[in-house]
Amino acid sequence: MSGHTEVHQEFSAQDKMIDQFLQKVDHKLIVMSGKGGVGKSTVAANLALFLSNQGYRVGLLDVDVHGPSIAGLLGITDLKLNIINNKIQPHRYNDHLEVVSIQGLLDTPDKPLIWRGPVKIGIIRQFLADANWGALDFLIIDSPPGTGDEPLTVAQTITDCQAVIVTTPQEISLADVRKSIQFCKKVNMPILGIIENMSGFICPTCGSTHAIFKSGGGKKTAQDYNLTFLGQLPIDPNIVIAGDAGQGIDTLNSPVNIEMHQIVDHIISNLPKHQGNCNNTIKIAIPVVDGKLSNHFGHCAEFRLITVQDGTIRKQDTLIPPPHAPGVIPNWVADQGCTDIIVGGLGKSALAIFNERGVRVLCGAPSDTPKNLVSLYLSNELQSSNNTCNHEDHHHSCGGH
Repeated sequence: MSGHTEVHQEFSAQDKMIDQFLQKVDHKLIVMSGKGGVGKSTVAANLALFLSNQGYRVGLLDVDVHGPSIAGLLGITDLKLNIINNKIQPHRYNDHLEVVSIQGLLDTPDKPLIWRGPVKIGIIRQFLADANWGALDFLIIDSPPGTGDEPLTVAQTITDCQAVIVTTPQEISLADVRKSIQFCKKVNMPILGIIENMSGFICPTCGSTHAIFKSGGGKKTAQDYNLTFLGQLPIDPNIVIAGDAGQGIDTLNSPVNIEMHQIVDHIISNLPKHQGNCNNTIKIAIPVVDGKLSNHFGHCAEFRLITVQDGTIRKQDTLIPPPHAPGVIPNWVADQGCTDIIVGGLGKSALAIFNERGVRVLCGAPSDTPKNLVSLYLSNELQSSNNTCNHEDHHHSCGGH
């Protein structure tokens, strides 16, 4: 039993590290495909590269265990994982793009990884928990084709991740895309949109485009499922040359470069506004017990952290606070990036810390669910009570005592 307890404790500790990292990432995107050979990794690598060229802080994570391609596409195949003080150091590709690939675990580029599910799950969680990513605007995850362990692990671990699905125009690829769409629905993963790759061939002689593999199937599938169609990328022989040389599409004087720019712009326009520069984003902390607000602020078992953008709840996280001690809980709440807190009661010491840290406080809230409280708070139907806000007693024990 002790061994089982230790494993559970290690898993819980890793969960906490993963959650701490993900809180510092504005947008998480997994690039998926129903089948192999559709150019998914090329799209993932260039999506990350084009976003970084626009000044966004981007992390690119390759979790395609059995066929990692990101390192080769970016020309960093021979780089091993760099570990300092038990932390994986992502490779800095440019000023705004960092990369971690499972390729870095291989002794030689052609060595296969023969892993079963639990090992694959473990390494993906480790890449999220133990990599020194820092704060990111985007985390782009390149997963293997299909609906196996890797995309399932991402969906279960990164609950606010969104999918970008890549297909080619042929019906056999579109049939597998429909499976990916159903997978996303099953695991409650929002689909940001569909990209049709290899949509026509650009003749290197005359420059005209020929639909040798058909065209438009991705757009029709998006329409059938009421999904966003993000754009089409034609076949250009120069993409192969650039990829083999470890260069991005951004280096090409090609219509593909223009199309990729348009796809990236489309993705950005379909995302919530960038949190780091958005004045309409707030993060509300609520002490919770049994699913409702807890009056015992400093001794509550957990906090619900709710991120609201433009009046809409975008994300909910449940975190366990550190042990109760003078000043610890208020500073911990502020350290999570919270801008507001809703409490039943609060002592003077905690209130002073929140005021100093710039966290807005609403005291005297009723015992209700976090969602209802946030709704009332946003509609200005909650009024702060000075009596409960300055009253220090055992019923409203706070972390500032």
